[in-house]
Amino acid sequence: MEGQIPRQNNITLIRLILAYVVLFRHCMDSSAQIVFLGVRNLFASQDAVCLFFFISGLLVTSSYGHSPSLKDYALKRLRRIFPLYLFAVLGAALALCFFSSLSASEYFRDHRFWRYVFWNGLTLNFMQKTLPGVFEGNPFNSSVNDSLWTVKAELFFYICLPLIVRALDKCGSLWRKNLFLIVLYLLSFAYRGLCRKAASVLAAPFLAPLALEAPGYMGAFILGILCFYNFNLFKKLVSSWLAFPVFLLCLSLSMLSNIGMIAYIPDMVKYVLLATACFYAAFSFGFLHGSFQGLDCSYALYLFHYPLMQCMVDQDLFAASPWLSLFLCAAASFTIAYIASLGERLLRK
Repeated sequence: MEGQIPRQNNITLIRLILAYVVLFRHCMDSSAQIVFLGVRNLFASQDAVCLFFFISGLLVTSSYGHSPSLKDYALKRLRRIFPLYLFAVLGAALALCFFSSLSASEYFRDHRFWRYVFWNGLTLNFMQKTLPGVFEGNPFNSSVNDSLWTVKAELFFYICLPLIVRALDKCGSLWRKNLFLIVLYLLSFAYRGLCRKAASVLAAPFLAPLALEAPGYMGAFILGILCFYNFNLFKKLVSSWLAFPVFLLCLSLSMLSNIGMIAYIPDMVKYVLLATACFYAAFSFGFLHGSFQGLDCSYALYLFHYPLMQCMVDQDLFAASPWLSLFLCAAASFTIAYIASLGERLLRK
């Protein structure tokens, strides 16, 4: 397999920033405070999720290439995903008993509690998003953790990767591998279009959300694989004099599109812009490389912030002081995420 990703990079910092983009947008949407309307579009959570999948495609392909066996690869991926994920599911299910309008005995006897634990434990979060008597008065929704949907998408990508790599090995030359990956990238968006068209033609609106399930986000993951196989070439381009202006252009176009200052950019194009900017940011700005090589708690921050935010909304903290509550949610989420990530690392040793 091509490519050798250097240990000195800014990926940990980028993932932390992306987790905070998601956190800020969730807080602004869920609290329904007018004061956030002017800035909420600066925090594009869908773009952040796209970049999470792009980085995953890059790093997981490298991990697969360094795994001595398929079993070793699978165990590494499961250890990466499930300890913190199951802690987030079970921890929320137990702790939110104190925020339920039901008594403790009613809460734990309610079938919705057990449905939540069961389906979310299997990562099928859409089957049961709520807990009995919890967050029922929240203005945006009563979901316990809307962030969890990406985990099943990530697992889908992990399963597909060995099949994709095996197909790439049979392609032979690099240009054929790139062509194959480009076709997969286009098929991901064809899947989106098909879901939306079917929803319209068949008058079946339940089909439309399927466009943004795992196959619809596969394109972002594929871009990560593409960057891995062409890593040496792209790394050289990062060092060219033209790289920084291209980085600024890609980032600016994406952000200006989000806030409506330029025309809408199709996701098929936007993902390439975002991936280009992300790749440059990850492997340039060398003065930052030594500052963010410690514990990566971005995954835990992503998992744990939503229930905490919903608790704050439930207690009308955002209504009382929107900006202070946003800061407190960000700080408390980081503290919980850091402690959980540290504990998970110690358990792995």
